[in-house]
Amino acid sequence: MPIREYECKHCNTEIELLQKMDEKPPKCSVCGRSMVRAMSPTHFVLSGSCWAKDNYGLKEKRKGESK
Repeated sequence: MPIREYECKHCNTEIELLQKMDEKPPKCSVCGRSMVRAMSPTHFVLSGSCWAKDNYGLKEKRKGESK
């Protein structure tokens, strides 16, 4: 089950909740209104000498190399 983040647009309360994919958004514990899912920033970093760092796919093919 994923951890989902929710926020209340009325009182600005934010929570994290371990929730199944098909569960409905929770009610705010402060004001009782429905909460909406918040978008979390990602922390995705490519490291090492992989295709993103050496422009793999953008280099010209040398003679005799196949695709």
